[in-house]
Amino acid sequence: MNLTGNNRISRKRVPLYVAAALAGLLVVAGSIFTVAVFTNSLHAQRTIAAYDVEGARFSSNYLLKGNSKNNVRTFYTTNPEVPAAGLITICNYPQGHQTMCNIDNFQYSLTARLVRFDENEDDRYVPVDAAYMAAFPASSYTVTVTDGASASIVLSNAALTGRLPASGSYAFTGGTARADVFEVSFSPSFAANQPNLYLELTATPSDGTLPTIRGIFKPALRAAGAANHWTGAFRDDTSHAANQYSGFNYLITGTGSGTVTLTWDTTRIRISDKSLDDLLSIAGATGSAGQVIFPVDSDDESRYDLQFYPVSITDETWTQMNNSVVTFAFS
Repeated sequence: MNLTGNNRISRKRVPLYVAAALAGLLVVAGSIFTVAVFTNSLHAQRTIAAYDVEGARFSSNYLLKGNSKNNVRTFYTTNPEVPAAGLITICNYPQGHQTMCNIDNFQYSLTARLVRFDENEDDRYVPVDAAYMAAFPASSYTVTVTDGASASIVLSNAALTGRLPASGSYAFTGGTARADVFEVSFSPSFAANQPNLYLELTATPSDGTLPTIRGIFKPALRAAGAANHWTGAFRDDTSHAANQYSGFNYLITGTGSGTVTLTWDTTRIRISDKSLDDLLSIAGATGSAGQVIFPVDSDDESRYDLQFYPVSITDETWTQMNNSVVTFAFS
C-alpha cells in the first residue's frame, strides 16, 4: 500500500481468466489451458481487494513495486506433463479501480530474464549466465512469455533474457482504462525437477513518476488433493517502517480446506469495515472484537486481500506486525 492515507476498500471478483472486459483477448490464451493448470491466486478466487485510492495508475495483478525478492509467485500444475502457466495483467489504473485510469498517455516495456536463488546475495535472485545454464539439457528448460497477440519470447540456454515488445513499447491511451494480458508458461521439466531456475519479469513505464513493477515466478507440481495449507501475512514493502503507513495490505492464501482464525490487537490496528463485512458474509463465519473465524476452501476461494488501518503503531517491526499485532492460525 502507498504511504498516503485512504479509507476506502473495494471488493473484486476475479474469474479464472481475469475480467470479462478482457474476454476477447483471453480467448486465444485461454485455449491452451487444461483443468490441470492453475495459479495460486487466479484459481477459484474471491478477492477482498485492498487498494489505495491514490495508488499508481500503473499496476499488475502479480507485479509489484520494490525488490523482486519480496514478490515471489508460484504457478502450479497437477500434471508433470502439462506446463505450469499463468496470466499476468498490466493496467493503467490502480488494481480494482478501473474508473481511476491514468489521464496521461504513456508507454511501457516488459523485460524477462532467467535467474537463480543465491542466499549470499542481497537481491537473493541473480541473473544466470551461460556457464550456469550449461548444466541444464539444451531446450529442456524453457519459459515462454507472450502478449496473446503477436509478440512472444522464449527463454532458454540460448536466450537468457528477452523483451516485449522486441522493439518499441506497449502504449496506454490517457483516459481509457485498459489491461494488457501476458501468458507465462514453463516447460514441464521445471515442475517435474524443481531446478534452481526462475523467471523474473520487470515492467518499466516511460513516465518516471510511475513505479517500475517486478516479480519472480516459479513453477511447482501440486498433487491433486495435496495437503491443506493456508498462510496469512502483510504484503506491504518492508523496506519502510510500519509506522510510515496509513494503511496495510494483508494477504490470506492457501490450498485445501479448513478453518482460519484471524486475530488483531484492537489497541494497535483495526480492520476496514468492508474487509470485516466480507469476511463475516462467508457462510459459517463468526466474529467478536478483534477476531474473525471463518471456513476456507480453495476449490471456492483461494485468496483474500484485506486492509487494516493503524490505531497506534509506533516502533513495531514487521515481524511483530505479523506475529502479535495480527496473528493467523489455520486448522
